[in-house]
This record gives sequence, C-alpha cells and structure tokens, in this order.
Amino acid sequence: MKLLAALFAALALIGALATAQKAASEDPVVAAYRDLVAKDLRLATIGYHLASGSAAYCRNRWRNPGWVLHDERQYPDLGVARRAFTFRQPVSIAALVEGGPAKRAGLAAGDGLFGADGNVVWYGPAPKTHQPSSDRIDGLREEFATRLSEGRPVAFKFDTATGRRDILLDPPEVCASDFWVDVRAKRDAGADGERVRVTSGLVDYVLDDDELAAVVAHELAHNLLDHRPRINAAKSGKTKVIKATEAEADRLSVWLMANAGYDPEAAISFWQRYGKATGLGIFSAPTHYRWQTRVAMLREEIDRMASLPAVNGRREPPLLAAHRAEQ
Repeated sequence: MKLLAALFAALALIGALATAQKAASEDPVVAAYRDLVAKDLRLATIGYHLASGSAAYCRNRWRNPGWVLHDERQYPDLGVARRAFTFRQPVSIAALVEGGPAKRAGLAAGDGLFGADGNVVWYGPAPKTHQPSSDRIDGLREEFATRLSEGRPVAFKFDTATGRRDILLDPPEVCASDFWVDVRAKRDAGADGERVRVTSGLVDYVLDDDELAAVVAHELAHNLLDHRPRINAAKSGKTKVIKATEAEADRLSVWLMANAGYDPEAAISFWQRYGKATGLGIFSAPTHYRWQTRVAMLREEIDRMASLPAVNGRREPPLLAAHRAEQ
C-alpha cells in the first residue's frame, strides 16, 4: 500500500510540474485573451443571476440565453485569437453561464453562429488586413435581442464539434441588461440604459463574487429604473437628479443581490474599502454621496429588507414596484 501511495504521489507531482511548465511557456498574449474571456464569463454569470433573481419584479425585461459571444476580429492579433480559442464561425461562443438556457440546450464554447430562423448570417468578405472591431458583434447582439424580444422560441443554427445543428432557444425573461468587461486598469463601472460596463481593473480589485455583485447590481439598478432617460430629460438641476439616481441605485442594489443569492453585506464591505482607498473628502464629486453616507443608506436598506417576509427566498424591491406603477 505504501508503494502504491508513493506511486500516486509521484504521478501527481509529475502532473503538477507539467501543468506549471505549460503555464510558464504559454504565450502571454494567449493568456491575456483567455483571462479576458474568464472575466467576461464571471461578469456575465453574476449579471445573469442578478437579472434572474428579480425577474418577477422588473418592468424592463428581455430574454438572455446566458452566453458570451466573441468575434475573432475583435482581437488585435487574429492569429493569437485563433490559437487561444476555437472559432467554428467568425462569431462563436466564448463561454456559457453554467445552468443558463444555452448551456442546457447543449451548446459549448467554440460553437459558431451560422444562422437564425433559417437565415444565414452574412459576415462579409474577409478584410485584407486585420482591423480589430466590435461593430459586427454589436450588430448581431442587437439582432439577437430583437428576435428574442418577440417572445417565441428562436431556431439558431450553429457549427459544433459534431457538425451543423439547429438549436431551439426559448430562454425565460429576466431583467433587461447586457454586461461587458471594459479592458482598462482604471477601477470604474457604468450603465448606459441597456448595458452594464465594468473595467477589468475593478474586476481584479474586488475580493470575491459578492463584492463584484454589489458593483454590478448598482449599475444594473440604473438601467432597471430608467435613470438615463430621467437624467437626459432634466432641464435644470441635473447634478441633483444624478445624485438622487445614485442613491436609488445603491438602495435597489442590495435587494437585487439578496434575491440572486449574493450577500448584501458585501455592498457595505466593498464601499467601505473602496471609499477609504479613493474617497476625496470635501472634494468628492457633487453627483455622488460620500462613501460614509452611502454605507449608512445601504445599512438602512438592508435592515429594512430583513424586516419584510420573503416569498420563496425573494422580496419585492419597493423601487421596482414604484417603477412598474409609473406605466
């Protein structure tokens, strides 16, 4: 038995050394591309859970397949991109949210989009020189959103490892927003009404998924409450309007987190740590409350939420209820 145990230990050591050598010899650009997709998947997964957890309460909803798509032309070095990933079509699946509709349908990373509803996707002629661009995939995202918004199953045609397949996707409605990683070292996040953006620097800064969920939930709240149109419509006192929307986003964020199974206390720990590291005291932006005030509001909202009964582990956020009543 001791000899067998020693053999297993030796094999494990050999495997570990081989893995370390492979990692050490990996092209750093390949590693960077793969790291970006890993961040995209992490953000997409957290976003999907937040959007699913409060789907019953959102006025703004859409159907999310739970995938991360990428275009081989969006990468600066096309050759490296093809070494890093499998592209069975120019636009392919980079990653899938575990348990999401696309994953349950049997799709896998590398499967390439060929068509939808019987129509072939036209990618256009290959450029003579590689020019990184996200225009093509942005257009396809809009097309997917339009098709899925019709509320019916959509037949997607994919090139897979086992050949061309027709995949019928009929994802349930979730709160509406797309999520993407902005490759910048600056710790920043934002929302434009339809998409939530988080920089790679901020993804690296958070301690865990609960803290990242706090950031994403805050930005998602802006989209769900239609803050962008409200700010744009303000003729005067825009600073005051922005400050009010920031407070609303903070308050709604902890409800979204709790409904998705994330710890709302992470919102407090994140803003305390981030605020102490970046707070500018009397020079804080006039559009945002100081971090101490934000933490106090979050604590108040968490206590309020805890005092209300949950139904199947979820509670209706008052801000979303008021937003629906505005219709």
